[in-house]
Amino acid sequence: MPLLTQTVPSIFLVLGLAAAAQAQETRTMKPGAASPPAKLEDLAWLHGHWEAPGITGPATEVYSAPAGGQIVGHFRQLRDGRIWFFEIMAIAQVGSSLEYRLKHFNEDLTGWEEKGTVLTFPLVAVEHDAWYFDGLTIKRDGPDGMIGAVRIGNKDGSSREAVFKYRRVK
Repeated sequence: MPLLTQTVPSIFLVLGLAAAAQAQETRTMKPGAASPPAKLEDLAWLHGHWEAPGITGPATEVYSAPAGGQIVGHFRQLRDGRIWFFEIMAIAQVGSSLEYRLKHFNEDLTGWEEKGTVLTFPLVAVEHDAWYFDGLTIKRDGPDGMIGAVRIGNKDGSSREAVFKYRRVK
């Protein structure tokens, strides 16, 4: 399971402390377990622009409609009115299941991960309106709401969750 660790700024971990008071939102892939069947089209509702209170200011996620076996998107986190970091992500149909993939970038487009490295989160479970990837969750919260959660590794080896409550931008 990929934990966001080495490159996550310490302020990101502060949000995880606040999220720890909430119910656990993420799940972990058990060793040897297979990802359950899922269809990319079931996540077509993600298409569009989403905003949430973020770590240090507004956070946004934008997703494309499913095409070519993927939903492509980006995440942006502001701090003091400037871009702090962003992510390019894709939810991909992999065989009969799904995988969430992402890379982090600084404001100047320098990457956090090595050039050939992509963080991958295989699907662990699907329950009603929730898709649990290994350490990352997407939940539909009514017609115009989404809850995103990610497990973040701390330098001491422990982990915390960051939870984002998004609203669709009309």
